[in-house]
Amino acid sequence: MSTIATTPGPAATSTPHLTPISWPLRAWLGVEVLFGVAAIATIFLRPQDSATNFAWPIKPDVMAATIGAFYISVSTIFVLAVLARHWEQVRVIVIPAIVFTATMLLTTFLHWDKFSVGTLPYYVWFASYLLPPPIFAGLYIWQQKRAAPVGAAPSQPLPAGLRSFLRINGLLMTGVALLLYLAPALLQQIGPWDFTPLTARTLCGWLLATGLLQVSMAWEGDWPRVKLAVGMLIALPVALLFQLFRFAGEVQWSNLALWALLLDVGLVALLVLYVWIKPPLLSAD
Repeated sequence: MSTIATTPGPAATSTPHLTPISWPLRAWLGVEVLFGVAAIATIFLRPQDSATNFAWPIKPDVMAATIGAFYISVSTIFVLAVLARHWEQVRVIVIPAIVFTATMLLTTFLHWDKFSVGTLPYYVWFASYLLPPPIFAGLYIWQQKRAAPVGAAPSQPLPAGLRSFLRINGLLMTGVALLLYLAPALLQQIGPWDFTPLTARTLCGWLLATGLLQVSMAWEGDWPRVKLAVGMLIALPVALLFQLFRFAGEVQWSNLALWALLLDVGLVALLVLYVWIKPPLLSAD
């Protein structure tokens, strides 16, 4: 088990040993950026063309646009991750990424007949969810063997109230996403537009990732280690609203489930933005 290094001086502070990012992990993060660019160039910019530019045709167009909003939001994470220096700065995103990509791979197999199998967009989709779970899992184990435990000796501890909120809200979002993933007909009944089982499970995969990211941030509890993930949470409500307004005529704006989601991601964004503007003080421990 890694030890916690101390810095000598009149006001010594305990800080966890920082582990450099290995070149295989950095290379894979670069590959994830390329997958993200491909998704943004298609499903975010031209969601109405999903029949030809995406892994399967998505209707209504606002559904494709919503998926695109998640893609552009998460792209902030991987761009910053490629530039990060230490494993502790990116660790917060890895477990959510493993669960998310494994969930999307399962979704692919469950709805295989709905995909445009044999097309280039399909192969890009399939590779982007087949490869990450084992690669991220292996790299997590390898990197973590050389690192301090998650949450050890935070240098700038997150406020206790924010940690509790992220933990509770993240667990609730994760639980709801799992329930709706297992029973997509429920989302079809309450959704603000028409859902198929495939689009319902795809959206649930993204909600699962968003919830687990919040739980992972609460677990780390240290501003320098969660800062990289904050970008997605801030960008998400902005990207969602932008895409929804693009296809406003397809949205049932009186839908309660839609407003519950928008209010939730908006509140999370405001809370983490406040911490970004006014970060926690350095720990004196």
